[in-house]
Amino acid sequence: MAQKYCVRKKTTVLDKKKFKYYAVPVLSGVITTKKLSKVISDRCTATESDILAVLNALSAVAKKYIADGYKVRLMDIGDLYLSISSPGFDNPNDCTNSKVFAKRICFKANKELKEIFPKMEFEQVR
Repeated sequence: MAQKYCVRKKTTVLDKKKFKYYAVPVLSGVITTKKLSKVISDRCTATESDILAVLNALSAVAKKYIADGYKVRLMDIGDLYLSISSPGFDNPNDCTNSKVFAKRICFKANKELKEIFPKMEFEQVR
């Protein structure tokens, strides 16, 4: 199945009056943990309930390790890690704990996941 996309007009960063057209993905939907557990159970000897329990535990444990400053590496998928930020300061001593905040959770795909890129097909949706 092809990855669907549509073409959208976006303004440029340097000049908000100029724009270009870019391909943007059109999602096919959302796959829930429940659906994942069903599909996975059809591919192995573990039951859907066992897989749900493991995925729930993975979620809880990954959150804990990310909050403790670890990068969580998911086999053949990639890494999850925390991005932090702060306002800019003229003096480094002004950058205190209270000024630092969590910005987002980042994901970096690993080599094995990126191997699907050359095999992907695309289909424009109008």
